[in-house]
Amino acid sequence: MGNHSSFLSFLLALFPLTLIFTFLILFFSPDLELVAPSANQELTFGNHGGLAEAMTYKNLLLSVNAQTTGGGTDEGLPSINNSNTFYTKGLLSTVLFPDYNEINQNLSRPLPSPPSLNQTSESIVFYSFQKLVSGTWSLNVSRGLVTDFHTNFKLLTVNGIDKHFIEILNFQNSNDSSITFNQFSNTPINGLADIKIDDELFQSKFPLTIQIFNINTIVLTIKDETVSNIFYNNNLLGITDSFKNFKGDELLIFEEDEK
Repeated sequence: MGNHSSFLSFLLALFPLTLIFTFLILFFSPDLELVAPSANQELTFGNHGGLAEAMTYKNLLLSVNAQTTGGGTDEGLPSINNSNTFYTKGLLSTVLFPDYNEINQNLSRPLPSPPSLNQTSESIVFYSFQKLVSGTWSLNVSRGLVTDFHTNFKLLTVNGIDKHFIEILNFQNSNDSSITFNQFSNTPINGLADIKIDDELFQSKFPLTIQIFNINTIVLTIKDETVSNIFYNNNLLGITDSFKNFKGDELLIFEEDEK
């Protein structure tokens, strides 16, 4: 009985010392990183900081390291900065005017005799009316290369008779040439792309130049005769409604946003 009382007294005396010893270990050992950060202290995970941030825009994921402003994090790749990594999107809206000299040449070609009403109507529709373009576009550039360019738009004649759905996709930089963006000037991007008409592939790897002017407008120049003829050899024009740098900062500020 005496031995049990002595052992119990020993445990009661040891318990406070154990608590004090544990507290001292937790408080004076920052390497264990178990001390809760203060309200103004950033939470870190060991020695690994600057976790990659991800920004999703309309099903498009742009993943960059927000802390990278110096050398490239991946061997052989350029560093991420505002001139080589960005995301932009907007509207495509153009009135396409036909080449009237070409119209006269095509209409002067003889039709089967006697021409049917449908053949005459098709000639008038195809060669006489302006065409309207209306749709959207988006462009994602990472480390100087286009990772995604995509545009969907309707193409129809002003009389509403002829209507098609156009999609331009699978853009690739020419010879993997690097893009250097200048928000105060014109930024040309040359490459190859595919085009679908009414969800069917019409032409693959046709030459296309994308130009961004002062982050406000976009011009698409098609350098393939077969594809360009569909648009009366006109450029496709659009506006920008969002332009974000690699940190996700919106560069396109409208006057109403500043008020």
